[in-house]
Amino acid sequence: MSDKELKLQFTPKPPPTDPAEIHFKNAWQHRKFKRYREAVDEFQKSLEHNPDKGATHFNLALVYDQLKEGTQARTHAGKALELFEREQNPSNIAAAQNLLRKLGRNAAKPDSESPPH
Repeated sequence: MSDKELKLQFTPKPPPTDPAEIHFKNAWQHRKFKRYREAVDEFQKSLEHNPDKGATHFNLALVYDQLKEGTQARTHAGKALELFEREQNPSNIAAAQNLLRKLGRNAAKPDSESPPH
């Protein structure tokens, strides 16, 4: 393989210019390093620019689940499922359904934001 072919093969993508995508990528980095509160903030900012991106709702649900905020997690997982169904994306639909089932099993556990009874 020539140097030119290698250079073409490994050319990095330009950074995103869409604000929703910028915040989404920032959120991913926070999530990757388990900075969940920062991830929530960035996912929320992404949704301000594009509220109909199922992947953002899905990932936000995962982060809320890590934070033990089940109500918020279920809300965003449900929205993700709704958007994935609209897109007719079978693998994403299945992922959202699986997440909702998991969150449903955790529903008996109180949210950390709920006052004790």
